[in-house]
Amino acid sequence: MNIDRKHWIAIQRYVTGNAGPEERRLLKKWIDEDPENKKLIQEIQEIWNLTPPENFEVDAQQAWEEFQYRYGKQKAKIVSRKVSKAPLYMLRTAAVILVSVFAGVFMQYTLTNSDDTEKISDFYVMQTFETERGEKARVTFSDGTKVTLNSASSIRFPQEFHGPKREVYLEGEAYFEVAHDEDHPFIVYAQDAEVEVLGTEFNVRGWNEDSAVEVAVRQGKVAVGSLAEQSSDLSQVILTKGLYTSVKKGAGPSPAQSTNVTNHLRWTLGGLHFENAPFRQVIRDIERRFNVNIEGANADLMEIPYTGTFQYAELDEVLAVVAMAMEIEFKRSGSEVRFY
Repeated sequence: MNIDRKHWIAIQRYVTGNAGPEERRLLKKWIDEDPENKKLIQEIQEIWNLTPPENFEVDAQQAWEEFQYRYGKQKAKIVSRKVSKAPLYMLRTAAVILVSVFAGVFMQYTLTNSDDTEKISDFYVMQTFETERGEKARVTFSDGTKVTLNSASSIRFPQEFHGPKREVYLEGEAYFEVAHDEDHPFIVYAQDAEVEVLGTEFNVRGWNEDSAVEVAVRQGKVAVGSLAEQSSDLSQVILTKGLYTSVKKGAGPSPAQSTNVTNHLRWTLGGLHFENAPFRQVIRDIERRFNVNIEGANADLMEIPYTGTFQYAELDEVLAVVAMAMEIEFKRSGSEVRFY
């Protein structure tokens, strides 16, 4: 199996949940070339995911020797039916060691390729910040950029920005107040969308279950493009104050259009806004905003558009207004809501 440096890096980032869109595409192509490539990644990923992350100290050399002894040094059979019988700490340790092996490969490479050292060191300090349903959070990056993260969202970013670009990865929704630095563009990746700025304030919405990423600019200027290979429109759309675009999965950005940015930012003050949103999206947003579970909605209603604005509204008020508009009833018991 011939694996070059860039693939080792991509595998390590993928297994630890740090792979970006380009790295995921690189691995997909590599996997399609040889079933053994897919098998290798699956084996390492399975070990890494088998137990939750824990804070523990371990003698790596001793753990590795014990792991080799117990499993007979069968690297191709690291993940097997016997794995479930192994101590949980040992499985986690094995995954750490495997990833460390990869790290050794490209860290050794950087000793003779100093131009890449800063880029590789960046990789080791990526971190992820997440919010639960029903909560929002504020994050300040090392460059002074401030981010407000919506409910049930996550953002991955480096502890320190280095190199020519400041790159972060979003799943969910966030409002960015980017510190100006014309020499180091700030780039947000969300699904297939790539949003590049120098310094501005804008909102990005892009949960994985959404059909598109939405970008609205409050101040400044951003360039929005698509990373989708199947997109026939590879051009960027430039947004300035008061403009909006969306990037559907597998497609390029829509033409810029005027919008009321206040509505896109209403969530930052605890409100909700829906503009011809399908009812399924309304349900998901309410669930995330108030940390509730909603069931019973008729499938025929799911694509019916709904428009409404709520500011500082309570859950029961939102449910009552939405139910009336959709001509249905609801019953709530704690965090459980049923439409009928």
